[in-house]
Amino acid sequence: MLFRLALATLLIACLAVGRLYALCAGTTFEWQIQHTKLIFAGTVTKAEAVEVPGSIVTRYRFDEVRYVKGSGPADSMILVEDGGCHGRDCVYFSEGVSFQVGTRYVVFADSGSWSRTRDYGSMLCGTGHPFTIRADSGSTTPVVHFSGRAPLAGFDDRHMVIVGTWPWEPSRGGAWSVGPGRMVEPSRPPSRPLGDVIRDADTELESKIKNLPSPKAEEIRNQMQLIHLYPHQDPGSRVTEGDFLDTLSRIVSRASSESDSSKGG
Repeated sequence: MLFRLALATLLIACLAVGRLYALCAGTTFEWQIQHTKLIFAGTVTKAEAVEVPGSIVTRYRFDEVRYVKGSGPADSMILVEDGGCHGRDCVYFSEGVSFQVGTRYVVFADSGSWSRTRDYGSMLCGTGHPFTIRADSGSTTPVVHFSGRAPLAGFDDRHMVIVGTWPWEPSRGGAWSVGPGRMVEPSRPPSRPLGDVIRDADTELESKIKNLPSPKAEEIRNQMQLIHLYPHQDPGSRVTEGDFLDTLSRIVSRASSESDSSKGG
């Protein structure tokens, strides 16, 4: 009986999440910060799957919590995520979020209507979050990873520089024609210092928005830019938890001020 209920729940959840992600597709990092209820860093110390009517949810306990937006218990925080295994019964969700015990994360949390409970759960609209905080290869210092995999080489109020995990190949860069029937493979993109990477991204952005109306251009200019690098372009820099949360705090404050201004207008 539970299997049939779980299967029905899974199908409904996939449809609901699909619709939600269609709405989420055009959101910006700033929009996500504005609309999430909580942003916090914490280490998962316990995961427990429990049955709820017609489904299963997993309760994750986070300790050593540091809040960036909103507030909650000072000692620990509980998130409830749809899905999990209880005994021999399992429920899976195509866009479900899970956490690993012993790992530290930065989480954007919500209590939206998509959840079956009134507890907080991970925000489904996500640009890189939940971020993981763990040691990178060749280092023992915990640093921030985008979507749990790709380390951040840089992060400021307008730029997030991500070192990807896939090596560059000619096929990834396409090819261009230099004459009838003659194709030339693209050159391997060069490795540059972090400052040059950011300046080049700003220059490229300005060229893309130069013909847009001024208000729209300014809106895009003020949004977070995601700058993706191949592994061979890694400038070697990394973003620690403290630096990441400090920058997030500034963005939260700015987003709050902009939201208040729009309401006042």
